[in-house]
Amino acid sequence: MWQRISCLLLVLMMFGACQPDDDGFGRDRDGRGNGNNGGNGNNNNNNNLSALPLNATDPADNPSTPQKIELGKMLFWDPVLSGEQDVACATCHHPNRGYADGIDLSIGVGGVGLAENRTLGHTGFVSRNAPTIINTAFNGINQNGNVNPDNAEMFWDNRASGLEEQALMPLHSFTEMRGNAFPENQTLPTIVARLQNIDGYQTLFNQAFGSNSISAENVAKALAAFERSILANNSPFDQYMRGNDNALTQQQLRGMNEFVDVGCNNCHNGPMFSDYELHVLGVRENNKLDEPDEGDGDFAFRTPTLRNLAFTAPYMHNGEFNTLERVLDFYDDNHDEAQNNNVNDNDLDDDLQDLDNLNRDEMDDIIAFLESLNDPTFDRSIPSSVPSGLPPGGRIE
Repeated sequence: MWQRISCLLLVLMMFGACQPDDDGFGRDRDGRGNGNNGGNGNNNNNNNLSALPLNATDPADNPSTPQKIELGKMLFWDPVLSGEQDVACATCHHPNRGYADGIDLSIGVGGVGLAENRTLGHTGFVSRNAPTIINTAFNGINQNGNVNPDNAEMFWDNRASGLEEQALMPLHSFTEMRGNAFPENQTLPTIVARLQNIDGYQTLFNQAFGSNSISAENVAKALAAFERSILANNSPFDQYMRGNDNALTQQQLRGMNEFVDVGCNNCHNGPMFSDYELHVLGVRENNKLDEPDEGDGDFAFRTPTLRNLAFTAPYMHNGEFNTLERVLDFYDDNHDEAQNNNVNDNDLDDDLQDLDNLNRDEMDDIIAFLESLNDPTFDRSIPSSVPSGLPPGGRIE
């Protein structure tokens, strides 16, 4: 009798020792993440999903400081950076719209109002939907949770590397911020001269960078430092991946599995749910534009993050879809037929064509899972004034 019990216990012990330490989604059975930096998984599994790091990584030549972030915040909200001094970065990246602008195509110079109430200005529409700046500190993060802030992909076409390079590009854009005020090659000298003539900016730059430090390079560094501080990395999904078994509902757990099973994670993977690569999806053109948007030149656009979608509709590079239901319908119905007349069906991305079909219940489950990626705790504060004395955010009232 005792011999049989001993044999049974031995078998049970051996069976238990053979169980994996991971639940298949980068979580340890004891509730710890399987990576470092606060439990973001190292994604050595087939699902490629993991929590965000707890902290952002700064470039070696632009370490974050409170003074630099405060300066960057003032610059972000100050329309003095625009040619006609009526548009700020915050005009199209407003915290009340998830640091996006809530409309399909942004309206820059000459526009009046905020989000869906904004009227068109004399420079016309910006050609693309404004991406959120929330968590752009983690742009380019790989499936192992590693980030190179100097080489992080920016914009819908990946034309910039790092927030420091990205920060100055909208200032040059005729439709976004420059307007008719000066030639493009005079953009940075003109803006730097403006800042040098404002006492408040002299003080803020001195505190952040030292004396006589107002320069285009430091404008970019301060803006990048502020943008890198806008984090939302404690969503229910992040909490679940760090070991909180109660963070997700049963429907969200089903949706996570269906998200993987259907193939969504072939492109939407890693902690930011993006591979940061360019893909041809054949989304139809926005009829507000006079010319087709060719993306990288071949109608390919970067995979967007799926985090905080509750705050950042409409979706896709041109704001084509107002709801997540419509987004999923697009992927379900257009595996091998481009909606864009400029895109050949044969050029559609292989990952798009490989997606499995979904029924309505599975779509509802996936949308519930996507809701678990929302974290409303990001900084939404708006300065009451900016050093130029102009209205914070530009003409958004």
